[in-house]
Amino acid sequence: MFKKILLAALVVTSAVFAQVHVGARAAFNFGTVWGDHTDDANWGAGFNAGALARIDVTPTIAFVPGVEVDLRRIATEEFGVDYSYSFWYIDLPLLARFAVNPQFFVDAGLNIGINVAAKATAKAGGHEESVDIDNMNTIGVGLIAGVGFAVIPNLDINLRMHLGLTNMMDVSEVGSKDLRLQAGISYWFM
Repeated sequence: MFKKILLAALVVTSAVFAQVHVGARAAFNFGTVWGDHTDDANWGAGFNAGALARIDVTPTIAFVPGVEVDLRRIATEEFGVDYSYSFWYIDLPLLARFAVNPQFFVDAGLNIGINVAAKATAKAGGHEESVDIDNMNTIGVGLIAGVGFAVIPNLDINLRMHLGLTNMMDVSEVGSKDLRLQAGISYWFM
């Protein structure tokens, strides 16, 4: 009797683990801001990288949570002074993945971003000065939509758009939300 229970536990355990895949993702970001008083904002380059899991619910639907370190950059120019803003976030993407066929998939879901550092840099006439930005909102929420392609079973490439829903700064007069385009690659270890 004990052998049957042990065998049943092993079968159930292996079935559960066969549906969970663990991997890593790295992406190039190209971002700006949208909302009130953001007409002068230009696009800036950044990156993100982290770990993710894919939990297969059905053969065509999966839940894909992750933890990523994200560098977001934005640039502006006013009165001959170039301003650049750098933001470091810990991102928690929570995505639903829909497989169109074995290679193509569509991602959609939420992103919760935790701001850990923000810096503004001003450059003019060969002089540069940087300051920390203190009035950032700690938590940001956004929507993610994207498409991807499985190049081989363990390697995906994807394109995503992130649309921020909450203000980045804790200033009522400034209603800037982030907007980013990402080109990334994911490798599944198991």
